[in-house]
Amino acid sequence: MKPAVLAWFVWFVAVAPVLAAPVFEKSGALQLKLSGFLGQRMTEILYADSEPEQSRMTSRILILGDRMRMDFGQDDQGFVLFDRAARTVWHVSPQDQKVTGIVAGELGSLVPELGPKPGPKHGQKSWPKDWVLSQDEMPSEQNLLTRLRLNETLCVEFKSAPMLAWQAQLLAEFRQTLAANQARLWLALPETERQPCALAVDVERAGIEYRRGLPLAIRYWDGRSRVYLAHQYLPPRPELFDLPKQFRQVLIGATDQAKESRRQPRSSQAR
Repeated sequence: MKPAVLAWFVWFVAVAPVLAAPVFEKSGALQLKLSGFLGQRMTEILYADSEPEQSRMTSRILILGDRMRMDFGQDDQGFVLFDRAARTVWHVSPQDQKVTGIVAGELGSLVPELGPKPGPKHGQKSWPKDWVLSQDEMPSEQNLLTRLRLNETLCVEFKSAPMLAWQAQLLAEFRQTLAANQARLWLALPETERQPCALAVDVERAGIEYRRGLPLAIRYWDGRSRVYLAHQYLPPRPELFDLPKQFRQVLIGATDQAKESRRQPRSSQAR
């Protein structure tokens, strides 16, 4: 995968080694497991992804059960894998012979500045007082157009279609799983480089693009965009959701207690 393009999926991975998070490393067999999918169909969703000064790329999203794989259409190249049950996102890099797992975390424990603050409103998060998020929605033919603004800045706008509800939910949960690490990355930046919309879209409202159905088009404040191309149902291919056995494993964001439970993901032969 090209580094510039891979950033579209999980740009946090490129700077993951600098995160001040617990890291546990292990060489050995790793295999994400899938089973019980006999008779199920695999969903393939295609998007055209663009970012400033880069060529447009076709992104492929494959969904089977509660697993999701994201790549650029090549079965034997690097990819991103989301294991919903384990609340973990895996980045597979053939070039580095490494599998990096991003473990979901709680904002309150990983990023105190953005975590719940004491008070009668449980779960209320610290948020700059002069930052005001607003959201408006309007019908667009048979679909829905949503805009999210921070003060007067348009952070993201997207048109959603009422289809593929489960697949859209999985995409939203993928984004939410990354929220704590995205917050830590944001806080690690110099204050002059912190983009408020990044915090709004990647942390505070993570997954908002997929909460009203499958997005047909998304446009972000920084010039990135995503346009729906097509989707289809295919025979299941569980092997595409396996992690390479021979690659080295690195887990980011795991605690000592969670470390062992995520070292050996479920078998694709037995669920």
